[in-house]
Amino acid sequence: MAFFDELGKKISVTGQNVMQKAKGMADITSLKSQINEEQKKIDKYCQNLGHMYYELKQNDPEPQLAELVRMVQASYQRIEAIRSEIEAIESIKTCPRCGAVLEPGMAFCVGCGAKVEDMKEGIQASQQQVRFCIKCGKQIPQGAVFCTKCGTKQE
Repeated sequence: MAFFDELGKKISVTGQNVMQKAKGMADITSLKSQINEEQKKIDKYCQNLGHMYYELKQNDPEPQLAELVRMVQASYQRIEAIRSEIEAIESIKTCPRCGAVLEPGMAFCVGCGAKVEDMKEGIQASQQQVRFCIKCGKQIPQGAVFCTKCGTKQE
């Protein structure tokens, strides 16, 4: 009988040890999760700090940050060039009847012969929906809440 009592005690102690280790692992996982959440907050704060620094010091950066500021400015210039390309593509007029490209000054569509004057009413209506940013003057889509260039909230 003593053998079974001893075996029962060993099993009980082993079970308690396993429970303690499992609880410890759960606690460690929870703590690591908290660390990850704090790291995400730090990353977000640093990103916001960088944006704020750029806005405040883009014309007079600290010497050790000047290269990064130049890289950001170059990226903004590339974005603006790409947006200009998009605007150029979007400004190409097409015939609503057949889809042919309409060159400036055309009186009739080369694809279907429709009179261009009849199409101007639709084009003028779409141009009336154009808005401009209240801060930087960039053309923005009708109904946009924020400017796509400077991020300013529109009224």
